[in-house]
Amino acid sequence: MGVAERMRDAEIAALDLVDNHPPGVLDHLVRTAALVTGAAGARINVLTSSAQHTIADSNGAVGRSDIEASLCARVIGTSPTGRHVVPDATVDPRLRDSEWVTSGAVTTYASTELVSSHGVAVGTLCIFAPQPVEVAESTMLALQELGAAAMEALETHRRDVDMQRLLSELAGGSRELRRSNEHLAAFAGQVSHDVQGPLAAVQMSLQLLEEEVATDGEPVQDPDAVAMLMRRAMSGAQRMRATVAGLMDFAVLGGRLEVARLDTGVLVEEVLQDLSARRGRTEVVVEDLPPVHGDGVQVRAVLQNLLANAMKYAVAERPVVRVSGRTVDGVTRVSITDNGPGVPVAQRSRVFDLMVRGDGVSQTGVEGLGIGLATCRRVVESHGGRIGVGEAPGGGADFWFELPDQTDQADQPGAVA
Repeated sequence: MGVAERMRDAEIAALDLVDNHPPGVLDHLVRTAALVTGAAGARINVLTSSAQHTIADSNGAVGRSDIEASLCARVIGTSPTGRHVVPDATVDPRLRDSEWVTSGAVTTYASTELVSSHGVAVGTLCIFAPQPVEVAESTMLALQELGAAAMEALETHRRDVDMQRLLSELAGGSRELRRSNEHLAAFAGQVSHDVQGPLAAVQMSLQLLEEEVATDGEPVQDPDAVAMLMRRAMSGAQRMRATVAGLMDFAVLGGRLEVARLDTGVLVEEVLQDLSARRGRTEVVVEDLPPVHGDGVQVRAVLQNLLANAMKYAVAERPVVRVSGRTVDGVTRVSITDNGPGVPVAQRSRVFDLMVRGDGVSQTGVEGLGIGLATCRRVVESHGGRIGVGEAPGGGADFWFELPDQTDQADQPGAVA
């Protein structure tokens, strides 16, 4: 076994792909790849030294197969660009004796390598067809973008597995940490909760992309729309990866924060994009927002939770959510209001406790676990700020949080155990 194969085996083991369920978003990616390129099929193959592991297939044919017959294993590492195009595999000396080619299942083959953040090619996203077809440069660019999105999903999967392992080790490490199981379980719930928005954005973009290109073999009707949806999916995947990585650092460092001056308007715009699948008919009014000082990943998690909460409880007939902010005496307050049922005065201090939901909202029939607001309080207090809820003008809830403009909280422990 060569050095490249040893490195690939180690990286695949770290990504925890072979014996566990891969991210479900990969199924959308391979179906989209097949539709965008017009290929008969598309696959994501992970290549260990002993086998090819198909972890996603546009036709559902996942599983382990012989590495000797693998087309992907024969081309990986042979191109400096990581892209491979074989218009006719029957005459290509690398591929022509593979059973996939000799059986007539594959004539045209193209792939892009999936390269990890450590620079190791762990596999490929490939397309194939039983007959000769032209693979245009635009097709390869689309395949390359989808391959990059797939790798983002796999890296996020790696960090999620690492987080669960870390939490397990912390929970069993000592009597004191075992007593903090409740906090650790809450933090695990926070990780899952906070990646749902970006994940929903990725899945929705890929579903729309599938619809856009599913034209029964006809040329794509709107290439600009396809490109836009691919960019949106990639952006969501990258934010999902950043969220998980940031929360891992937050736990490992005992709550240290990377404090910087943040453009609140940009953060809100990103969160609204991630929540677009949940937004529905809700009108969201965003006023000019002052900057805040805080950890970018953590503050975005607060905004995501509060905005998602407001969208859930806004009045169904004409749901309206408003985001506003102001700075007074060195403290910036950001308010998110809705026109829903509001929170009774007696419940306003308790709704930020873990697993608690206000009486007013519990009667709406909207599902929830009571994790998001508890998360928001932990994050805001770790920044030296405050969070609360009041009544919005005209009725509804006014959730707000305050952060000091100048802070040295980066060296202080946060509220997550």
